Amino acid sequence: MLVRCLFPVLLGAALLAGCAPDPAVDRQAILDEVMANYRANVAGMRPLTAPAIGEGEARAAMPALTGTPTQTAQLLGQPPSALRQLLGEPSLRRTEGEAEIWLYQSPYCHLDIMLYQERGAPAPRVTYANARASGVERRTEASCLQEVAEARLRR
Repeated sequence: MLVRCLFPVLLGAALLAGCAPDPAVDRQAILDEVMANYRANVAGMRPLTAPAIGEGEARAAMPALTGTPTQTAQLLGQPPSALRQLLGEPSLRRTEGEAEIWLYQSPYCHLDIMLYQERGAPAPRVTYANARASGVERRTEASCLQEVAEARLRR
């Protein structure tokens, strides 16, 4: 008898619970998480110093990349020619002191690259690279690099 009396109440509560709005996305919490990850990435980066080589010896600071990189760390030590081959021309280039800053953009991601030429080096090398989402949507580093590489094909 008690079950019969409570059944309509429980059924009504279950139906009303199904109509409840989805929980709100806390965009500020997502932005805080993204910024914390960005700061950790920057703190973990160390400028590359190429090993000393004899005069006339020119060798790559890092192995040549084949295919789209999946981590920004794979870009470290690469010359501008490798970046152009993999990612095309940057959307923006500017000089800051002795460094050159390149920005690649796709609809949802940005890739920041810093190139620096050491004294006596034949060409500048990537000393810093960071892939980031351009909005509040979450993107992995690999998906950002893939999007930037694909944007090159659409240009």
